Amino acid sequence: MTKTRDWKRKYKVRKDIKWTEEISEWIRALCPLREHGYQNRQELLDDLNKAFGTSFSVRALCTHCYESGIQLGLAKSESGIVRGERHWRHRPVGSLQTKKGYVRIKVAEPNEWMQYQRYVWEQAHPGESAAGMTVIFMDGDNRNFDPSNLERVTRGELSVMAELGHTADMTRGEREAVLLRARIAIAMTRLAGKKKAVSIKHKAAYERVKDSPEHKEKARAAWERRYAAIKADPARYAEMLAKQRAYRAANRERCNAWAREYHRRKRKEGK
Repeated sequence: MTKTRDWKRKYKVRKDIKWTEEISEWIRALCPLREHGYQNRQELLDDLNKAFGTSFSVRALCTHCYESGIQLGLAKSESGIVRGERHWRHRPVGSLQTKKGYVRIKVAEPNEWMQYQRYVWEQAHPGESAAGMTVIFMDGDNRNFDPSNLERVTRGELSVMAELGHTADMTRGEREAVLLRARIAIAMTRLAGKKKAVSIKHKAAYERVKDSPEHKEKARAAWERRYAAIKADPARYAEMLAKQRAYRAANRERCNAWAREYHRRKRKEGK
């Protein structure tokens, strides 16, 4: 509570003084200030307090102008450009430039740019947008802006393509195949659910490597380490042997049940 009172006393917060629309319009009419003979904010503030009988501070004036979007026009330019004239670096809408190896096009003032491949794609597909997505070059040439060479993909599709081994030096056919596989994988994920899709993905990854000599050697070494650790602990080793005996007994009983059922059917067929 004390801190709040100290803050109000320091900055002279007064609830009885209100900013009105009349005051705001008076300030706007004098902007930019330098064109009306003002050199700083204090000069404007003195005239404002005298005209409206207020006692605003410079801080209050700056806060009000910021919140109301009023540009006072006191900033100085060191470029020597006369107010109202365009900078020599200004480019009109439709200009092209290269940034980070990709071509961009200016689509709006004052400084709104777009990837040129996205611009070409949207022009070739009226009513559709590539916002939040990526437009890729199917043949890998980022200077081939033919609409048939451009494909809109989502960020998720790009991520799956990278997992499937997509690289920049792929041919068009290889890239089309990878994109198709990525879209199929995403569709399967949506149909099966995330948990099931992850299980399918891990199973497919295992199927790809299970027969390779490297995987077999790695699995054998892992089992040897695990078996050595179990054998070094008498309690764990005894538990493992008990589980093995129980498994063999259950398996033997299952095989005997199958044999009894088989002979029962044979006798039944013989009658």
